[in-house]
Amino acid sequence: SVPGFRVTRVPGDYYAQPLDFRRQCLGAASISHLCKSIVMENTKDERPFPQGLAGEGGDPWTSKYFMIIVQYVSKLDGDKLRDFVYDKCEGKVSRRKIKFRLVAEETSAAITGYRHNAVTPVATAKKVPILMSHHIAQLNPNFFWLGAGEVDLKVGFSASDFIAAYGVHTVDCTVD
Repeated sequence: SVPGFRVTRVPGDYYAQPLDFRRQCLGAASISHLCKSIVMENTKDERPFPQGLAGEGGDPWTSKYFMIIVQYVSKLDGDKLRDFVYDKCEGKVSRRKIKFRLVAEETSAAITGYRHNAVTPVATAKKVPILMSHHIAQLNPNFFWLGAGEVDLKVGFSASDFIAAYGVHTVDCTVD
């Protein structure tokens, strides 16, 4: 459990609205405090789902699937993500055998238990390593928002408390 979290229900047209409208709905400090959770897969890993999941007690860095948390105002950098995972693999996987892309919606739903625009790292169906942009960890105030399991439900956390509670790894994974 993460202390000090907040849950807010947003209007049904939330995703049709600009980021500043969304910020106002949540009372977020800025649009940089609005984040999303996405599931990425290593397309060079030929294991089918669910064999590509990191097993209990297994090496999380050899997982085919990762949940990435990024700000809506940022663009994910696949090369930085690949390099981070490669470094963590400590030579167990060749750099040429790592290439990330967004998983298919049905695979994301099978891993997380949630549908598009409702994906959250909270209470996922399957355990996957969670990586979060280092920019989120540096937010001031140190509080961010993301999906909470329903399209119109959002949850906010202290970034530092969230990182500690979920064993999140912060990574430079966006285009600067």
